[in-house]
Amino acid sequence: MKPLTTLLASGALMMTAATAALANDAVQTIREFYAVADARPMDAKAVRSYFADAFIDHDGHHNGSHADAVAGVYGALADGAPDSRHDLAMVLPSGEDKAIVYWRYKGTNTNNLFGMPSTDPARAFDIAGIEIFTVQDGKITEMRHVEEIAKLVETLTGEQ
Repeated sequence: MKPLTTLLASGALMMTAATAALANDAVQTIREFYAVADARPMDAKAVRSYFADAFIDHDGHHNGSHADAVAGVYGALADGAPDSRHDLAMVLPSGEDKAIVYWRYKGTNTNNLFGMPSTDPARAFDIAGIEIFTVQDGKITEMRHVEEIAKLVETLTGEQ
């Protein structure tokens, strides 16, 4: 009976390792994506290249291509706050093809971020968010996310 137990345990270990390897591909893709998205000047084509053509932003309200819309958001962040950066506090594998990211996004509104006028002195912001990405064949196919948008607006406008 001992050889069967050893065989089953070995098989379970191999499946766990294979699942972790696949998930780590998603984690690696997402780490690379954020490095490109936070590079300045930002290369919009490079950011867009991480999204599959059929990418779905489950929490967005986009008409047309979700990939183009989300890539545009990262471009607007770079334009409105050129010093902004994501601090990736956690990038964790989940299942075979997902990465869960907890980040802090910090920067200074020096160029009318999302239409909110910059002030003198410019207002710095520091918000948190969480995202769940699905990655297949090195492309982001799905995204779910929550950010402290109300805190961002309050910080940049001074309104509650």
